[in-house]
Amino acid sequence: MCYVWEGRKGRSGIAVDHIRPKYLGGRATIENGQTLCAQHNFIKKSLKQTETGKKTFIRLYELAKKEGDEKLQKFCTDVLEIYERHDINGHVAWKR
Repeated sequence: MCYVWEGRKGRSGIAVDHIRPKYLGGRATIENGQTLCAQHNFIKKSLKQTETGKKTFIRLYELAKKEGDEKLQKFCTDVLEIYERHDINGHVAWKR
């Protein structure tokens, strides 16, 4: 969840991304496309999509906790518990 529209040193910060990477069989289709800020697109290249997603929800949970947004905390908790229930990316830890 990145709301940065301007990259470093004034360069465009938006990147077109394959949701399922080409090296994992992803196709160049609209359905397999998304926009990401350039920084998150670069990070995603070294992680699987589910790792990137889990880390994003962890950061969002921590921000909601800091801001006292209980509704958003609950939403993030629900999503992160699904990761745990299905044993997806257990190596990516989050603190409640």
